Amino acid sequence: MPAAHRSITHEKLREVTDAMFAATKDDLLGLETEWAVHPAADPVARPDLGQLLTLADSPLPEAGRLTVEPGGQIELSSAPQPSVSHAIRAVETDAAVLEQRLSRLGLRAESRAVDVRDPVRILDQPRYRAMNEHFDRQGAAGRWMMTNTSSVQVNISNDPADPLGRWRVLNLTAPVLIAMFANSRAVDASGATWESARQGIWWNIDPTRTRPVPMSSDPSGSWLRYALDALVFFIPTQGPEGPGGVGVSEPMTFRQWMHRGHELGWPTIDDFRYHLTTLFPPIRPRGWMELRVLDALPSAERAAAALAVATIGQSGVREELHARLPDTSDLWLDAARHGLHHPRLAEAAAILSSVLSAHAPHVADTREQVDLLDSFLDRFTARHLAPGSHTWLPLPIDLTGMSVRRSPSTPPITTLAAAPDLACTT
Repeated sequence: MPAAHRSITHEKLREVTDAMFAATKDDLLGLETEWAVHPAADPVARPDLGQLLTLADSPLPEAGRLTVEPGGQIELSSAPQPSVSHAIRAVETDAAVLEQRLSRLGLRAESRAVDVRDPVRILDQPRYRAMNEHFDRQGAAGRWMMTNTSSVQVNISNDPADPLGRWRVLNLTAPVLIAMFANSRAVDASGATWESARQGIWWNIDPTRTRPVPMSSDPSGSWLRYALDALVFFIPTQGPEGPGGVGVSEPMTFRQWMHRGHELGWPTIDDFRYHLTTLFPPIRPRGWMELRVLDALPSAERAAAALAVATIGQSGVREELHARLPDTSDLWLDAARHGLHHPRLAEAAAILSSVLSAHAPHVADTREQVDLLDSFLDRFTARHLAPGSHTWLPLPIDLTGMSVRRSPSTPPITTLAAAPDLACTT
């Protein structure tokens, strides 16, 4: 919570961001996966918040943590695991138990990266209320992000021997991964088409907190500048763990707060740390790397994505990818719009596929997981397809507001088929 007088310096903030890129003692990996939830008897209704909170308080066999997102999505976060294989198995085990518990409550969870129900928020915590109001001032996409999107997130330690290596390679490959694993093909209200409408939604909200962090020879300095220039939308008034706080209605960056203060006071180091949790770049440094670009996926595709990211992060593989991949750093938006139909992304995906096929068997500890990745690459990537290529979502909002190029023609919209259940079957 804010202080009565200015109490932090640029040097103190730099210590915080330096720690985000420090080497770690243990090499760990974790997965976070989200599902859209609805009553089995009424697919357009939102779930009961009380039931979801009860689920979140119930232990899972592999110690995964359940949280409830603003629109009633549920997120399962695995405990940090010593390998990607352990993380995949932990999520599959906990997800199977979770599905049984949901079924007993009359609820169903689905792997939908974008949900086309009306965007209704069921959580009314002060942080989410302030976030909702902040995004609403900029357009409709923020409310959709909060309530109607779901993702798969891969968390991977900073390499103990090369702490910046994974930061660099994940930023190098992220546009390609967006295109390869897109699972929210849609036509928006303007007629623009998207291979990953979820990424399109994210691209349309506050760019000070959702765009990629600029790459430089000083990642900590880049992250610090990014954070200082991001808008503050919520000031906690009960400490970083307390629920209370005040929304910020007038534009104010953290840098402005730090230098000018606010009627509530001056920011503290805890306020800066909290501010960092409200920033959502595609790769977010937290003392480990969070890869946030993957759409929600069914279990087989989720396992393939996890193994792909873990393989990309390995020493030796990173250097090969830097040497072989074409530059796609200007294609973040094109990856969401056009996916593997973009020639440079298709070329990069073909190279990445060959590297994964060569190295993934040395990263996974079961042939089954390697087979899932090989099957994915053959079924989708080799054919310039992605998991969402089978259907078009009719998206009732316009995502072309942030300098998005409209495609010359609009494909036909087919009826939305039910996405695969949460269950661990493939």
